[in-house]
Amino acid sequence: MNRITSEACKQLIQNNEAELIDIREPWEVEICSIGGTRIPMHKIPEVAESMDKSKHYVIVCKTGRRAESVANLMECAHGFKHVAILEGGITNWFETFEPNYEMY
Repeated sequence: MNRITSEACKQLIQNNEAELIDIREPWEVEICSIGGTRIPMHKIPEVAESMDKSKHYVIVCKTGRRAESVANLMECAHGFKHVAILEGGITNWFETFEPNYEMY
């Protein structure tokens, strides 16, 4: 699994080179979001087989820990080849692009 910076992630998304998957719980997404597809972590095993394995995905959570587990599951159990996690999660994203935003 790869780790990418907030800057690299933003570039991939802007260039439509990767799909962002936000695995946080709905209540977390209500507080702050950077877009992407919302699939709570516990739903990934249910939907993984219907996802396009040829696409590039960036998995995001609050700090990157849950994203690491999900990326590992996608690669090892479901055969995904192009999965990255947002290093530092959405917390790092906001520290990078909106440093005055108060995180939860």
